[in-house]
Amino acid sequence: MPSLRVAVLRADDHHHRYLESMLRTRFDVVFAAVEPGSAKTARLWSRRRYRDYLYARYHDIRRSLTGKDRYRREYFRHYPPLYADADNSLLVSSINAPEVAAGLADARPDVTVVIGCSILGKAVLAAAGDRIVNVHGGYLPDYKGNHCVFFALYHDEPDKTGVTIHHVNAGVDTGALIEVVRPPVHGGELAEHLYCRAEKLAIHRLVGRLERLEAGVELPSTPQPQRGDTYRTRDRGPSHDLRMWIRQWGRRRPRPVGSDR
Repeated sequence: MPSLRVAVLRADDHHHRYLESMLRTRFDVVFAAVEPGSAKTARLWSRRRYRDYLYARYHDIRRSLTGKDRYRREYFRHYPPLYADADNSLLVSSINAPEVAAGLADARPDVTVVIGCSILGKAVLAAAGDRIVNVHGGYLPDYKGNHCVFFALYHDEPDKTGVTIHHVNAGVDTGALIEVVRPPVHGGELAEHLYCRAEKLAIHRLVGRLERLEAGVELPSTPQPQRGDTYRTRDRGPSHDLRMWIRQWGRRRPRPVGSDR
């Protein structure tokens, strides 16, 4: 049985690299394009979207100062290394660069896997083939866009923390569902803990789905209910993080002896 031909379109965060590594370990990755987060941020500045640029920089600094970037790096570091020197891998300033569409057209993948990069334009969508699958860091259909696990906790909906594997269409996280993966919630976890836990589970579930596809079992496709909200990077600011910190600090305070409250 021939190996499944897989293309990968991704950003460069630790779990994005982990996903490509897992796919290369198991399947025939015929093409990969990497859009660094720094390139997306720089594009905001060049397009004079200064407010979005400042929020993107805020989150970069926040993750560095709070140790969350280090936590994520450690969480995803001990699995197979990335084949960084692969001949069929491109580093691009935009996932919609012409060379990405050309590379996909030449590679003719059976399935294209997307994680973390910008919204795909028409040319890339057309070249990516009939099966385009996204790993979205949120519980669909309720939480679309960015910082979805954070906002699920912020809105006191821990049952809606998760990562969704879904088909890609022209909308933003609106394609038909393949699987919604929810992490175990023990109580007291930060959004980063649940996010990493759910992402790793989803990546392994996706590998399992693709193994079944290779064996002839088509991917599920369940239309999304028409509900939910879309969150932008700038929708989460310092005030949101401060409110979440105060709430979590209050829940961790020891209760007075004899108190039943």
